[in-house]
Amino acid sequence: MKQQDSNTLRPAVQGDLDTLCGLYSVVNALSWLHPRLRRKPLFRAMVHWFSQEYDITVCLTTGTEPDQLDALLRFLRTRCERRWPFTFSKPFTDIPKLSTRHILTQCQKWLDQRPDRVVLLGDQYHWTVVSHMDSEWLYFFDSYNYRRIHHSRWSLRGERGRHQLYRQAIYFIERGASDHDHG
Repeated sequence: MKQQDSNTLRPAVQGDLDTLCGLYSVVNALSWLHPRLRRKPLFRAMVHWFSQEYDITVCLTTGTEPDQLDALLRFLRTRCERRWPFTFSKPFTDIPKLSTRHILTQCQKWLDQRPDRVVLLGDQYHWTVVSHMDSEWLYFFDSYNYRRIHHSRWSLRGERGRHQLYRQAIYFIERGASDHDHG
């Protein structure tokens, strides 16, 4: 039997066996907006809430659906409103006949208006946070390995080799004013 070495055997890493990127993307979005936010207590609170509302095993093994993320963000918005306030919207959910280019242009315009904004989005593989965009690239604050992806790699249709945009899985999230900001 051949002995394994570091060239042939790779360890499993976080994200290989679980599908918690939806929860990680929420933690990353809120910590981008509020850099002093403590991530571990937030993550524990999210897992605790999620396990009371949904089957956490399904989240671990098959991922998080947009309606579950909606409910989680609503819960966190009320729980964090004093110390780590944020607002979120889903601007493309009910708009028919959108193009990929239109969505990406609107995301870039929205991000460019203020520095305390992010776009949380889910594609067919992963939930992630877009921190900024330019005319060619989307740049990420990501829990796994997204760093930047060219605009041409995104599509509203399922196409081989492309990241599929889902209108109901695109969130605009921005920092709100906290009690700490006023005194």
